[in-house]
Amino acid sequence: MKKTISHKTILFTLLTLTAAITACGTQAFDTAPATTEAPAQEEEPAPTEEELAAVRYDEVVVPALADASELAQGYYYEEAIALLQEIPEEFSQDEDVVSAISAYTDALDSFVPYEQPVRHIFFHSLIVDTSLAFDGDYMENGYNYWMTTADEFRAILDQLYANQYILIDIHELAEEQTDEDGSITLTAAQPLVPEGKIPLVLSVDDVSYYDYMEHDGFPKKLVLDENGDVKNLYIHPDGTESIGDYDVMPILDTFVKEHPDFSLHGAKGIIAATGYEGTLGYRINDMESPTLEEDRQMVRTIADRLKETGWLFASHGYGHKHTASISYNTLVEDTGRWKDEIAAYVGDTDIYIYPYGEEIDYPSQKLTYLQSEGFRYFCGVWASKAFVSVKDDYVRQTRCNLDGFTMITRPQSVADLIDASGIVDPTRPELK
Repeated sequence: MKKTISHKTILFTLLTLTAAITACGTQAFDTAPATTEAPAQEEEPAPTEEELAAVRYDEVVVPALADASELAQGYYYEEAIALLQEIPEEFSQDEDVVSAISAYTDALDSFVPYEQPVRHIFFHSLIVDTSLAFDGDYMENGYNYWMTTADEFRAILDQLYANQYILIDIHELAEEQTDEDGSITLTAAQPLVPEGKIPLVLSVDDVSYYDYMEHDGFPKKLVLDENGDVKNLYIHPDGTESIGDYDVMPILDTFVKEHPDFSLHGAKGIIAATGYEGTLGYRINDMESPTLEEDRQMVRTIADRLKETGWLFASHGYGHKHTASISYNTLVEDTGRWKDEIAAYVGDTDIYIYPYGEEIDYPSQKLTYLQSEGFRYFCGVWASKAFVSVKDDYVRQTRCNLDGFTMITRPQSVADLIDASGIVDPTRPELK
């Protein structure tokens, strides 16, 4: 009789075989080496003295040479030399270091005194959109006479740079000596400039962005961008806002970054501030403003940044009054308000720039008063020629306006500075 194998038996047999095979595999695996040792690594040799010196050179000398070169571009030769002289002694005789110090020393020694009266040019806030400024309303002719467009200003900078002008601090016009009693005596100085360069002082009036300028194509105010640089807020006709170079200060700052040899020791210009509508675009005189304290702090911050980057401030009178014709008491009141409401936020100054360019008498009671308030540099407006006069206790300098009136009606008076025929904006209407 044939014996039959049941399904249970087959299943049991298969399970037994599977377990045996698994056990064998596990045993085989367990008997294999647990890990494979990596081949031994050879130790890297220690860096040589020459290699360490090369690394140190790259870390110490190369950055110092680069920083010194940047200083030298702005004619900070003494500072560049001092920086290189601080390099560790082991590199003090390096060929590149010695050569750079020699070159900067020669450049410093090559400065020459400028023996002619120094020119002083000035502007008002710039017209950005001429279609809004020259739109036929009652303000058009005033803008056409006394304002400069942003495009014209950029063209003026190009020509001044090409004609070898270089911006200087107005204080280069005189040497100050403090006497035993604390008083200051001034003596005339001839600014030292690189050979072939012509010194120039620049200023910009008001910088208040007055209410009357709104909607006429001018910037709104000064601000700081994300890098901490001074720029303008400009509001386009459709209401969109832009932050950028729309007025004298940021445009000139950018130009000097691109042409550092246009500025002697970082000098930029003078902001001749009024006060009756605040300053820098902030109504810090409006006691009802909900942002009064915030605006005052912003003015402080912007003014500090401007001064850090080569700008100076001057009084242009609180109310932009005719200094020559107002009474003595009115001048005292006006100056006191400027000190209290503007200087308190932008800082004190020794520069007084006359509103309307109208000078007072020298000497006079008004002059004595302004001097008692710390003013020693006084600037009027004569467009036809440069003029500087230094006395023991004050300096006078004339300014010339590079605006529509000057460039169109008497371009010959500024021919030593620019060729106005290649600058005047073609969108300007006819002067009336």
